[in-house]
Amino acid sequence: MNIYERAVWCIILGLALMIVGGLMLWTYGTRRRKSAPRGFSGPEASAAQLLHLKLARWFFVYGVLVTLAGVALILWGSSILF
Repeated sequence: MNIYERAVWCIILGLALMIVGGLMLWTYGTRRRKSAPRGFSGPEASAAQLLHLKLARWFFVYGVLVTLAGVALILWGSSILF
């Protein structure tokens, strides 16, 4: 495998990572807008809301990191090709 084939594969992998990261950020946006889960009252409601906030925060962090990794791979691959 020569350097140009590796660059093309990096661009393809970078695009795939950007799609995954974008979907995670989209999920973060939809989860963040929802209110507290229904069906809970008392301490269960606050625990469920805390878990919901932690999950939404990790969706955001994961989405940003994966998107940045995809952008970095695309830039590296395109710097070799062009």
